[in-house]
Amino acid sequence: MITQFFSSGGFIPHGHCYLWQTNLVGLHILSDGLIALAYYSIPIMLIYFVRQRQDTPFLKVVFLFSVFIIACGTTHIMEIWTLWYPTYWLSGGIKAITALISIYTAFELVFLIPSALALPSAAQLIAANQALEKEINERKRAENERQQIEVALRNSEEQFRKAFENASIGMGIVLLDGYWVKVNPALCQIIGYSSEELLALTFQDITHPDDLDADLSYVRQLLAGTISNYQMEKRYFHKQGHIIWIILDASLVRDEQGNPLHIIAQIQEITARKEAQKTLELQSVIMHNMAGGVCLIKASDLTIVYTNPKFDAMFGYTDGELAGQPVGVLNYVDTEVTPDASVLDIVTQIEQNGEAQYEVCNKKKDGILFWCRVHTSRFEHPEYGTVYVAVQEDVTNLKQAEQALQATTNRLNFLLNYSPVVIFSCKPDGDYRATFISENVKDVLGYESIAFLRNGEFWVDKLHPDDLERVLNGLANPFVNDFYFHEYRMRRSDGVYRWMLNQVRLIRDPAGRPVEILGYLIDISDRKQAELELQQAKEAAETANQAKSMFLSNMSHELRTPLNAILGFTQLMSYDPALTPELQQDMAIVNRSGEHLLELINDILDLSKIESGQMTLYLSDFDLNNWLNSIEEMFQIKAQSKRLKLIVEREPNLPQFVHSDEKKLYQVLVNLLGNAIKFTNQGSVTLRVRSEQIDQTSCRLCFEIEDTGVGIDPTELDSLFKAFVQAEAGNKLNQGTGLGLAISQRFVQLMGSQIRVQSILNQGSIFYFEVGVQLPQAVCLASELLKQRVIGISPGQPTYRILVVEDVEENRRLLVKLLTSVGFDVREATQGVEALSLWESWSPHLIWMDLRMPIVDGYTATKRIREHPHGQETVIIALTASAFEEEREKALMAGCDDFISKPFQEGLVFDKLAQHLGVQYIYTVVGQEPQKLGVDYLSPEYLAVMSSEWLEEMYQAAYDVDFEVMNELIKQIPASKPTLSSALIDCVNNFQYDQVMELILPLLPNPV
Repeated sequence: MITQFFSSGGFIPHGHCYLWQTNLVGLHILSDGLIALAYYSIPIMLIYFVRQRQDTPFLKVVFLFSVFIIACGTTHIMEIWTLWYPTYWLSGGIKAITALISIYTAFELVFLIPSALALPSAAQLIAANQALEKEINERKRAENERQQIEVALRNSEEQFRKAFENASIGMGIVLLDGYWVKVNPALCQIIGYSSEELLALTFQDITHPDDLDADLSYVRQLLAGTISNYQMEKRYFHKQGHIIWIILDASLVRDEQGNPLHIIAQIQEITARKEAQKTLELQSVIMHNMAGGVCLIKASDLTIVYTNPKFDAMFGYTDGELAGQPVGVLNYVDTEVTPDASVLDIVTQIEQNGEAQYEVCNKKKDGILFWCRVHTSRFEHPEYGTVYVAVQEDVTNLKQAEQALQATTNRLNFLLNYSPVVIFSCKPDGDYRATFISENVKDVLGYESIAFLRNGEFWVDKLHPDDLERVLNGLANPFVNDFYFHEYRMRRSDGVYRWMLNQVRLIRDPAGRPVEILGYLIDISDRKQAELELQQAKEAAETANQAKSMFLSNMSHELRTPLNAILGFTQLMSYDPALTPELQQDMAIVNRSGEHLLELINDILDLSKIESGQMTLYLSDFDLNNWLNSIEEMFQIKAQSKRLKLIVEREPNLPQFVHSDEKKLYQVLVNLLGNAIKFTNQGSVTLRVRSEQIDQTSCRLCFEIEDTGVGIDPTELDSLFKAFVQAEAGNKLNQGTGLGLAISQRFVQLMGSQIRVQSILNQGSIFYFEVGVQLPQAVCLASELLKQRVIGISPGQPTYRILVVEDVEENRRLLVKLLTSVGFDVREATQGVEALSLWESWSPHLIWMDLRMPIVDGYTATKRIREHPHGQETVIIALTASAFEEEREKALMAGCDDFISKPFQEGLVFDKLAQHLGVQYIYTVVGQEPQKLGVDYLSPEYLAVMSSEWLEEMYQAAYDVDFEVMNELIKQIPASKPTLSSALIDCVNNFQYDQVMELILPLLPNPV
């Protein structure tokens, strides 16, 4: 089939139709060949264009159009071919392909037309081309300008470089971190570093520390943009270590965006100028502040050109007033020598010798004459030429002093010869011979002064033999301390030894070598006799004081011993349920009376300890809040009984635990609150407590007790804290010993503070004080338990053997009864020998050991037990009626494990047994008894039912503190008035006699 397609057998060659005219064949061949050649060349150029311009739009159409043209050119080649070869199928196929390509290209052109229409027009292209040419020209012009700028910049940089390198002042470029990036030779020469060394440093490294902060502050302002440059004087460290002064001019360089690039520094050295300035300032300050007056006089015309303030003040002129005046105006004019002559004489001396020293009588502006000592010298001044510098010193006082010295010398001579003090001097070498001694030595010792001057051993021969060695050994002391003070006896000319007080001083020359010894002698025999008598009196007082202490100790023992039995047995008897309420009340009266007596005894003993200096602080940790609660609870009842309002104000920041003397602080507060309630009849009593932090481990507690009571007269405030002294209000109440405030003040003083008071009569008082306390870092204190009484020993425990050693039967019986009542196995001994025998045979677990016993006392018995091999197994607790703390120390030193003072509380006894033996108890809670109605709840109307005679007798009995008469009178109150009887009985039992008197006073017909 392919053969047939290209075969021309069935067709007539195309060229045969042109045979009739051969010229037409040539024309067709030439035309078709040229057309084909043109067709082929066009796509070649298009393809070349497209390959060179990849950004040309419509690439696809260009390629289609190129294919279409190539196809068209091929059809023309086929036209030539078919002239000889009639392959019309091939020719027709190529034309068909050409047709398809043309149709496809035309179809693509349909979609291409909108985009082609959007292409810029020729005019637009021309305009764009013109704009482009303009831009190109501008860029060329800018490039030319840039090149010119670069040339100018290079020229400028070269100029800057040359100026930088050859500048006479130091210049440097500093980076923002302080490092030098470029320095010139002048800067290197100023600072002494090479450029390589300096580029390794920052400007901070060589800046003086005192100037660095100011410099950095300026730099921060530069970077912040608040300043554009700054100038300052500062100091640099030279490489060799010394300091140089410079003036720094610094400016900041920024880039085109305004960001800081570096700092350009210009540096000029001003060290020499600074030194010169310092010298001038120093000279000016010296001249301006010289103690003497300074005057500069121009030599050419002898006029004054400068005076310092001292000179002006000396002559009475104002500042600068003398400038330009002739110097003669200052000199005194007398009839013999004129000022001009005097000045001429001085000038002559200066010209000859270069200086002159003289004294001259001058006159002040107001005409007052005075003497001056003058030193004048010649000096070349840069401005005034030759000047005379006169330094004047007012010696008027010196002149007067010379006269006074002469008078003093006369007086001194008189004193040396007629005073009881002998003045002497002697050589500082071996023989100590006197070089001077006042004539009055004859009056004191009876010897002529010449005797001491001639013989160096004369005074040694007159020393008492017992003092000789001591005095001679002491002669070396002045050479150590320059002063020596001693006392010794010397034999007077009549043979009597007299006590002498001798003090000497060693005089040295400027090189420190001894030159002379000066001293004095005083006869102190009378003083020595007085000292001897005083020493004897002191020893007698100490003996009396020891006797007093012994007496107080014995009295304490003797008084507290029966009180122990009284308080102990009344407490035990009060537990008896068989007692009637009336007997219970009587027992309470006995117990309260005993407690009151014990308080009085303790007050007297405390005062004795304070006066003898034996009172000390016993510090411990305690719960401040619970401590204040207990005080508040105790006084709340008393306040309510007087219808008073008790207010306790505590700051929220009070520490919970403190370290101080709890008992003494408690006693002080109880005393002050008790007084406040006692002397307040209406209103309130307020306790304020606050704290002030001192540091992490301590604070200051501030206490203030304010009442609305009777107040204190201002005249009584000074004696308020004296022992046995009471204010008028206390005297009226006729209560107490007058020791409470005195002891409280001593306690507070012992804690490093003082009680102070403010009071207004009939309005109230404020007592306040502060004490420093420590703050425990870790405290674990048990909270207060309910008030409990031991009634037995818990089951399951061993039978504890307790030995009671006590020579007083009542106290021994009390302790035995107390211990056996709860289940202890108890034996008793009356003295130490019996106690030792029972200990060896019975082996008690614990011994209650009385310290004061006949034959063998508690101390000795305890020591013997402790000396035994098994003596440490037994617990020994000391018992004593002494209240002195030294008894405790003595007992513990003897070997006791603990210590209890009589009278003791039963709870303390059981607590000690639990502490040392681990005993566990059975308790019963003791409730508080209901409060009875006090006298303060009554009013005079309650007593109005009684007769005037009864009222007068009751008032007098209360005034006389006669509780027996008062009880008898109370029995006369009608049975219909039980409240009145009960209130008055409570008042008598609580010693509230003053309130009874106040209640009765308005009802008396003739009140006192």
